[in-house]
Amino acid sequence: MSEEKEFEKYYDIPIKLFFDLADVQVKIRDFLKWKKDDIIKSNKLAGEYINIEIENQPLGTGEVIVLDNKFAIRIISIYTKEDIMELNVK
Repeated sequence: MSEEKEFEKYYDIPIKLFFDLADVQVKIRDFLKWKKDDIIKSNKLAGEYINIEIENQPLGTGEVIVLDNKFAIRIISIYTKEDIMELNVK
């Protein structure tokens, strides 16, 4: 069985993300599809930049935007393993 196929059994496990404005729970299956410019609905002032964390670890940055008259989050960056290692050193 391929490594990717073996990992699929974890796709439906919910994980808790923190957007320093609200807790959001998503399934791993959906989380793994995220990319730059994807939007996650939330509530904060439009134009504010926020940190994104998973299990209290830095994951990336986002920007609060308005979408269909509701607040959402645009993914600005998702950190690489090297970025996270550098953040943990500082």
